[in-house]
Amino acid sequence: MLTIVQSDDFETEIQTPFCGTKSSIQLKGFPTFYENGEYVTAINLWMNHLINVKRAKNINSNVRAISRYWRFLESHKLSWKDFPTIKSNKPTYLFRNQDLLAAVKAGELSNSTASIYINHVIKFYEWAYYEGLIQFSKENKPFEVEFVSVKTTGMLAHINRNYVVRSSDLRIKVPRRTPEQSLNPLTEDEVKLYSRALKKQSIEFQIHQLLQLMCGLRIEEACTFPVSLVKRCNSDTYHVQISIGPHNGVNTKFGSVRTIEVPTVLMNKMHRYLISERRQYRECKGDKPIAELLITNRGKPYTPNAIQRHFNLTRSHIRNELNVHFQHRTHDLRATYGTFRLASLLDENIGLSPFDAMSLIMGWMGHKDEKTTWRYLNFINRNKASIRAVCFLDQVMDSVVNEYEDP
Repeated sequence: MLTIVQSDDFETEIQTPFCGTKSSIQLKGFPTFYENGEYVTAINLWMNHLINVKRAKNINSNVRAISRYWRFLESHKLSWKDFPTIKSNKPTYLFRNQDLLAAVKAGELSNSTASIYINHVIKFYEWAYYEGLIQFSKENKPFEVEFVSVKTTGMLAHINRNYVVRSSDLRIKVPRRTPEQSLNPLTEDEVKLYSRALKKQSIEFQIHQLLQLMCGLRIEEACTFPVSLVKRCNSDTYHVQISIGPHNGVNTKFGSVRTIEVPTVLMNKMHRYLISERRQYRECKGDKPIAELLITNRGKPYTPNAIQRHFNLTRSHIRNELNVHFQHRTHDLRATYGTFRLASLLDENIGLSPFDAMSLIMGWMGHKDEKTTWRYLNFINRNKASIRAVCFLDQVMDSVVNEYEDP
């Protein structure tokens, strides 16, 4: 069984080349992998490399990819170092075909996510070979290296029409989609359906999903939403504006700081949870106070992986028990907020111009490029029949927000 523990920062000694002097340096902690209680050296050296050598700001996708690959190896009793002669029997190809592509076909992963995961696995093997942790031969190798010609689309395309990049035959192609097609917000009926299914889940998962759906937070931003921002609000105000970023513990994309709007009813729901016996009991399981609002039954802050597992179970419930085709990811809740909230701002009764409405949404959602926000306006213009210019989310999610359940 694979277990991942976040290690603390640590200090280590280094020796200066060509002289006998020693010094110590402070290194950052990283996600540490254990398999059946044993330290997984190869993965942990890779994680240390990403954090303390490459200085990567965010390795969540690396962790998800490698942990998914390692669990696949574990379940199929495969070794990460052994590669049979027949390509289809190699663990990397089995992982690509039987796990990633199967998940894409079932709607559990997008093509782009599967492509990112397999690329992380490829990078891991390339690094392990460079560091001498694994040896490749003509017969014993995880993949075939290929060189792919890519068409140039920049300003100098008329001079150099193509350029060649190194790739592998493990790569997963991502179908080209228009910017508007990449958005997959929930429809009104789907929001109502999801709200009913959400009421049967734990209070922690409810709050996380509502932060995404009603505030436009990314999955990790909602996981790291801090206790310090939670307060009791008067019902006179409709929304509360708060600042989020690294300064108060929220892991925003690129470490940026932005102001978001939180509905008063959701803020009060979070406050009730904060002072509840349920949360206090969970916090007591840890050895120190937890800055994050949402705590698991093991006394740890929620992680994106844990949220994904809960979401998959909820999606399966909707598909199997309710017999409804529900083809969404957690990130689609954020897209749902963007489309419905922008539609509400463009309502004739409010009187905002498209430019002002776009500026507000861009700030609340933390878009660095205004082209990202324009996708929402284009999506609304193309789907006017399904996006009504009312704050629909506040209406349909009211029952979830105001009910305090501890299933």
